[in-house]
Amino acid sequence: MKKAFYNMSKILITGNGFDLFHHLPTKYHHFISIMQTIEENQYDTEVPFEKLFGSIFKTKHSFEYGLIEENYNLDNIAFNSEKLNRIKQLLETNLWYKHFKNVLEIDTWIDFEMEVENILNQFIIFNRHEDKRTIGKNAFDDHFFAFTDFELFQILEKKSIGQIPFRLNEKYINKRKKSIDINKMLDDLAKSFEDFIKIFNRYLVDVVSVFYSELKHKSEISFDSINEIYTFNYTPTLENIYKVDKLKIVYLHGQISENDDEQNIVLGVSEMPKNVRANKAFDFTKYFQKVNKNSNARFIEIPQKKSYNPSETIFYIIGHSLDESDKEYIIELFKFLDFDLSKEAKICIFYHDLKDKEDKLKNLFSIIDKEIIVNMNKEKRLYFVKLNKKNIEGEFTKKLYDRYEDFKM
Repeated sequence: MKKAFYNMSKILITGNGFDLFHHLPTKYHHFISIMQTIEENQYDTEVPFEKLFGSIFKTKHSFEYGLIEENYNLDNIAFNSEKLNRIKQLLETNLWYKHFKNVLEIDTWIDFEMEVENILNQFIIFNRHEDKRTIGKNAFDDHFFAFTDFELFQILEKKSIGQIPFRLNEKYINKRKKSIDINKMLDDLAKSFEDFIKIFNRYLVDVVSVFYSELKHKSEISFDSINEIYTFNYTPTLENIYKVDKLKIVYLHGQISENDDEQNIVLGVSEMPKNVRANKAFDFTKYFQKVNKNSNARFIEIPQKKSYNPSETIFYIIGHSLDESDKEYIIELFKFLDFDLSKEAKICIFYHDLKDKEDKLKNLFSIIDKEIIVNMNKEKRLYFVKLNKKNIEGEFTKKLYDRYEDFKM
């Protein structure tokens, strides 16, 4: 009889909250605020921090502004004027930016995804117009148009001519067939959406990345004990702040790039809205973008069947909302735990404050069966830890028990 030794695993999963933990301006509202500032200005020389962040951003996000001021050497931070002016040019013609800067109800990137889906769902209204005479005249009196966002997207324009107040952009009328070309509308919106993603890439490269070298207090958290890292972020925070080897990190939703054509950021909806499914507008979906942009990265390896797992595994989740938009990954984590009959696999979820903990737990209950969550928490296989450096270090350095198993030669 001999003893077989099996390696233990600590696996880290990070979301945007990991960047926010380092006080980087990566919230949706942070991005929009800086875009509005860039849109309103023309820059001739290097742009100091205060000039870019001291107006709209400081007014709307004073608390976050203070945290940035506290944690970064702002006197050393300056942004390249040519790069900011280039962003300004891109903003001038981007239809999605023109829309989003006017929608005040969006608070998070999840809300952003829901708004994209909302726009796509509005296309159902065009299926109601089959009268070739009306289409041929390009004169629509449908009052439902008044409740759409298509004016902002230059798909239709409002007129005040008697009882026919709406006209479609002529390029979306197939004059030979006297039909509405919905596919062309969606194609144009998809191109504009990809350009919006490139604008976001430029923000992360030309604005957010400038902060890395000016962090006042270098963190001493070690990631040496972490075996694998999966991140939903596009930013190289782990590499730049903690010097983690890039080969150790799997970018599940793509990465930023200095070259816009090389970025493979995945940003869109999780499922194709049924109203446009027949139009094959897959460009807006995450799964299409992952394959199309070569960012369809592997996730954790799930056992083929339930068995006694000879290795202890802990999944650490930092900065992810656990929302339904990434439910396929969350389901796989709990499947891994379910398949481990030895009950050694665990999930540790870091939370920012009690409200954040409650939100994460509610999101889990909306995805995973309540009995599974309750039982795994009872067995201490699902637990929550307050997010701070001390607790991160305590978890990362936690001793995992060595497990051996007898086997016959």
